[in-house]
Amino acid sequence: MAEDQIAGLWDEEEEFDPLAVDDLDIDQEDMDDDNPLDTVDYPTMRNMPEDMRREAVYSPERQGGAVEAVLSLFDHNPARRPVLVSILGWCDGGCLNSELTEKVDALQTDNRSVYGTTTLCRMLERAGALELEMPETSEEREDAGEGVEYLEIKERIDPVWRTTDAGREVFGQMTDGSAFRTMVFDRDAKYLEVYRAVMGFVNERPRSKDDIEQLVDAFEVVQSPRRFGGHFIDMLEKTDALCWKDRSWQLTDLGCRMLPEVEAAFSKKGE
Repeated sequence: MAEDQIAGLWDEEEEFDPLAVDDLDIDQEDMDDDNPLDTVDYPTMRNMPEDMRREAVYSPERQGGAVEAVLSLFDHNPARRPVLVSILGWCDGGCLNSELTEKVDALQTDNRSVYGTTTLCRMLERAGALELEMPETSEEREDAGEGVEYLEIKERIDPVWRTTDAGREVFGQMTDGSAFRTMVFDRDAKYLEVYRAVMGFVNERPRSKDDIEQLVDAFEVVQSPRRFGGHFIDMLEKTDALCWKDRSWQLTDLGCRMLPEVEAAFSKKGE
């Protein structure tokens, strides 16, 4: 190959900026989930109508701030919220992409998703909750025998995902029980006895949806307006007090912490 051709190829490689690649130009069939630069916000984005594609992106610019963008992302992806919240916790202080992938894969074992680790992280990054730190891709070396210096290109890089201040703020809101308290003690306060019963029931042992439906149907307060067991499952899952694991519904650590508060509120109400 001629020297001018080699030089031209070298210039092209130096000018390539992977972060400047438009996600919409990536061929989804060739995407590599192990590469944090090769992803889109939503796997189905290319199948969306053109006028809807950008609507799927949650960003500080669109929602008016990073915290608002992250909360909107969580609100519109309730099934992914537990893993998204966990990612923010794991990345507080920094987490290698390889380690994070192992954690996310393990967490999603019981709740399969088309979203891989990198896609979830990119969603959080665009919302302002995560930052990606790329390590150096080359290292200076010196050949003492030849008296020359050269660059050694690393074959594989392992970038670090780090939670931002906005991400830490949202993580605090998601794990301090405030969303649960707002739902159970305020918005849905008339059903406090039902929440108490459902949480206590599930706390005894994991339950099926049918088990919970039968329990809820026994309460008069849910007859008019009609409320089914699915409503309470949804609200408890949405506030991270309930999760689907091993083909059954179980209380989360947060749910176990909130149960005594529900018991106390119910006792106080009956006085």
